[in-house]
Amino acid sequence: MFSVCVYSQSDEKLVQYDDSFIEQKKFDVKKIEAYKQQEDFIYVVEKREPTFIEKAWNWFKRTIKRVLSFFFDDITPAVGFLAWLLRVLPYIIAGLVLFFLIKFFLKVNTRNVLEGKTNKSIVNLSDEEELIRDKDLPSLIQKAITDKNYQLAVRYYYLLLLKNLSEKELISWQQEKTNEDYIKELSSTKLNNDFEQLTYLYDYVWYGEFLIDEVAFVQAETNFKRVIAKI
Repeated sequence: MFSVCVYSQSDEKLVQYDDSFIEQKKFDVKKIEAYKQQEDFIYVVEKREPTFIEKAWNWFKRTIKRVLSFFFDDITPAVGFLAWLLRVLPYIIAGLVLFFLIKFFLKVNTRNVLEGKTNKSIVNLSDEEELIRDKDLPSLIQKAITDKNYQLAVRYYYLLLLKNLSEKELISWQQEKTNEDYIKELSSTKLNNDFEQLTYLYDYVWYGEFLIDEVAFVQAETNFKRVIAKI
């Protein structure tokens, strides 16, 4: 019977427009390419098959780890002494490789290097050319025998052998050549086997530092004289 009229309150809202200038940012393409070349910004790790050397090295480390674990502990991963040993093992192996490279390829008398000694009777490699051209090698051989320095006498005999082969143009002697090069040059001659045996003897006595006594030297001297006579 009664009616009530109700009117809602209405607020007028104003729309604000931003008319300020906006500068569009652009990426420097050159800088992006430069970042792509840096390892710190390369996040994709490419999976590859390990090389044979990597497989062999991993197997070697696993084997060493199992062996040492048997004696020290069974803890996995390795801790304590075993962990320390596995960390230093690559440096030990690298040191041994460097030692043998110096000993056998650079042909350095490592015993004297380690002990800080010098041996005046040892001929330097730089003197080899002068000795090859020396006309009095037999006198040097005789002096070394008199001094009972049979190692040096074997060296002089081998240089005398090279000198005779070079004079007969059976080899082309050059200071940078190795003994293996001369063996190849004589491969088609009758002197090949004899020269190869004397080369191995020389390498063992001179570079391998194997001791040679008077009895062994007399036999070696006989072989040297026999081959030189064939030339």
